[in-house]
Amino acid sequence: MKLKINLWSRKNGELKRFLESYYDRPVDVKEDAGEWTCTYVKPLDAVDMISAVIDNNDKYHLILCIQLDEGQMHFINSDNHNDIIKDMYNLFYNENTVTLN
Repeated sequence: MKLKINLWSRKNGELKRFLESYYDRPVDVKEDAGEWTCTYVKPLDAVDMISAVIDNNDKYHLILCIQLDEGQMHFINSDNHNDIIKDMYNLFYNENTVTLN
């Protein structure tokens, strides 16, 4: 199952500025881009991006939504992000793959 993150911004340069800050390097996104999408083959890999968008919502004006495979899009905001992340871990974390000695 794949998880797709979609980011939107109406502010010119906002997506590029956020992504370059997040990845800490230049990214190949046009200055006037209003939308950015990334697909994660391992859905839990998207948690860091989701958290970064929400944690920095005072610096960047972005709209965030996720989509599992070709299913319904779910908007993420500061009110629901903790529940969404918990649900993602409940759905995708397989405790049998982690072994502690």
